[in-house]
Amino acid sequence: MRKTTKILLALGAAIVFIPASDATAQRRRGLVDVSHRHERHGAWLTFGLGAGRESFRFSNVPGGYSDEVTKPSFWLAAGGTVNPNFRLGGEVNAWVNQFNDAGEEITESLVSGMLTGQVFPIRELGLFAKGGLGISRSGSDIAGGFGTGETGFAYLLGAGYEVQLARNFFLVPSVNLVQHTSSGARNDPDGNLHERVWTLGVALTFQPGR
Repeated sequence: MRKTTKILLALGAAIVFIPASDATAQRRRGLVDVSHRHERHGAWLTFGLGAGRESFRFSNVPGGYSDEVTKPSFWLAAGGTVNPNFRLGGEVNAWVNQFNDAGEEITESLVSGMLTGQVFPIRELGLFAKGGLGISRSGSDIAGGFGTGETGFAYLLGAGYEVQLARNFFLVPSVNLVQHTSSGARNDPDGNLHERVWTLGVALTFQPGR
């Protein structure tokens, strides 16, 4: 009888203390970062390169946009992750066309700096849409220091897909549209300048962590 009582007491203690031990372990595990490796989080940095197709028009000149010129285009962006479905940051875009005219080296460019946002509608997928607003400069510069340009406003629309290469690195095929508008000289008979660059390219995103 006494032996049976000891066995029952031992079993009761096991029932009480084992769940308590498990609960304590669960609470301790809750203090550790157990987020999934695929999640977007923390700071990020992106560099992209592609083929940019540029064209322009003036608001008071009939005929629509000019013929497209395809030249290198690149972008550099950095920012933070608000949540796994939304990234916020700043981005610099540049399209550059260098050529020789009558012995002079000329560089045409459209450069913009914008505040951008990336929306990932499905948390588990890398598909995203991107938009941005900022300022831009369309210009022509001659080797030696002389150049002309117009500063205006720009917006950006884009889309892409993040393909995870490693925990902190993503390959990002994407398409972007940068649209520039500037008024030029006062009372210019040609009106406002509208310039756009369509870029099809690929980027590398580095996500260092929380």
